[in-house]
Amino acid sequence: MLLYVLETVLFLPWTCLMLCARYYTFEVKTKRNGVVESYLDKNGITYENITAQTSDGYVLTMQVLGPKDGEPVFVLHGMFESSAMTLAHGLESLPILLSKKGYKVYLGNVRGNMYGLKHATLSPWMNKFWNFSVRQHGMLDFPAMISTIKTLNKNKKITVIGQSQGALVSLMGLSASSSLNKSIKKIILLSPALVLRTPTNPLVNMVFKMNPAWLGDPLYFSFVAITQLFIPDFVANFFAFTALEASGMSLLPLDREGAGYVMASTPSGFLPCDGMRFYIELLEKGEDFYKDKNGKLGGFDLSKVSVEVCLWIGSDDVVIDTEKTVNLLKDCMGSRLSYFIVLEGYGHTDSWYSKDSMERLTPDVIRVIEGKKGGERKERGGRSKSRSRSRSKSKKRS
Repeated sequence: MLLYVLETVLFLPWTCLMLCARYYTFEVKTKRNGVVESYLDKNGITYENITAQTSDGYVLTMQVLGPKDGEPVFVLHGMFESSAMTLAHGLESLPILLSKKGYKVYLGNVRGNMYGLKHATLSPWMNKFWNFSVRQHGMLDFPAMISTIKTLNKNKKITVIGQSQGALVSLMGLSASSSLNKSIKKIILLSPALVLRTPTNPLVNMVFKMNPAWLGDPLYFSFVAITQLFIPDFVANFFAFTALEASGMSLLPLDREGAGYVMASTPSGFLPCDGMRFYIELLEKGEDFYKDKNGKLGGFDLSKVSVEVCLWIGSDDVVIDTEKTVNLLKDCMGSRLSYFIVLEGYGHTDSWYSKDSMERLTPDVIRVIEGKKGGERKERGGRSKSRSRSRSKSKKRS
């Protein structure tokens, strides 16, 4: 009896806290004017929200920037993120710069983040809603968004930009559909999460030893959400930036001003336990993950991606194995890997959060999208001065 009383006393407050967190996450945070819309409104940038519905009923919201008749560009965020991540440099962010150059830019979102919590029949309060993994992001979410964009643009070919998990998801979707490849002009990969590196950073290694599948528990996401409710943005930003630097995810000076509004809402989505197990298997199998054609979690064939591929990847990435990722893409893509550059001194998130990326990466990506030659091939700056210069060489194939 005493044990029952103690369990009740301890369990009820925690349950109430989590219910409040879920209510805030599902009913308040997602229904108020989102962080992306707030930022665009504040800066007088014209946009519209559109939705794409997947074959299994998830309704995904995309923000659209630029002229109606512009060439379509689709940008997809990384893990635990939303389309807010793509605007981490504020007015100097790649999507905004592209829209000013006349491109019609679509900011994508996958199921489970704050712009992907709607469903034709399910509610995020239902456990069945969260029965998905990264595979569904690639096989269902990506095709649904591309199909919607294709329809709205009268079958114009689309340039895809994927960041980290967004790159993995995009390649996964293209590998499964030859018809989908016909809709794509080229795909740009920024630090693609293809071959993961065994963690060496003490902080990251500690998390992996704890079996990171627990990060996919809805309680974790709810706890973070309610913490954001009570902690001021400047405090949340401080801890978020500190965590990026302490984990080795970011090695270069961060654009704290531009990315501040993103950090205040991070994570803006979460991946269920099956999604975390996907990454655990990806880490364990390495390149063999893509050779297991009949695997339950692996099994997608990168060689079936028939579009032009362009790659930017950091030399000091603690999340992905740079050398193995480049070699994997070379082997699978052949001449379709038309352009790649290893950015000296870049960590995993420096491609979109560092100040240096505004000068070194963004202009180069825009030139490639425009069909021009890439920028200066000699690498500049970077933290790892002692690394071999051969690692920072880029390759441009004719």
